[in-house]
Amino acid sequence: MDVFPTAYFPSISYLNAFFSADSPFIEIHENFPKQTIRNRCEILTSNGVLILSVPVVHFSGRKQKTSEIRIDYSKNWQLDHIRAIQSAYASSPYFEEYFQDVQELIKEKNDLLIEKNNQILCFLNQLLDKKNKFNFTSEFQNKIASQKSLFLERETLNKKEYQQVFSYSKPFVPNLSMLDLIFNEGPFCRNWILSSEN
Repeated sequence: MDVFPTAYFPSISYLNAFFSADSPFIEIHENFPKQTIRNRCEILTSNGVLILSVPVVHFSGRKQKTSEIRIDYSKNWQLDHIRAIQSAYASSPYFEEYFQDVQELIKEKNDLLIEKNNQILCFLNQLLDKKNKFNFTSEFQNKIASQKSLFLERETLNKKEYQQVFSYSKPFVPNLSMLDLIFNEGPFCRNWILSSEN
């Protein structure tokens, strides 16, 4: 049983592991940890790595399961994310081809965080022409902890490089959100996400 945290526009390493798994499960019964890939992703801008974070509704005094986490729409974070992505990737080779789909995913007013992240994974399934099925856990699986380094520690990764928007003036930054790979490599993103060599 391969168990993964839910993720907002997940990283290349996450997706490489996810699509390599025979029967991936998304963990939704954990106590929701703050400031993780579950509601944030990293893109590359002219000023370096930028974290895009989806605000969530917190209830003081009690822990919440990931399955219960609701998205906070009291501020217009969606517009902030869309503008940041436009600014970062407008000059990328495949921006026009994929931006509309990405924008719609962000603008969709999902109630629960897992609903939005699920839609993003389904979009990737289509983009990669995969038929992967995944399930949500029925109870807490502590296996997820052993996979932390695969998703969160960029310095441990040995990823092959691709052309990034700011490669002419800055060193390559590995394992960003899949947004970076899609806008820069388009349909060739399969070579990174589905390759066992990554």
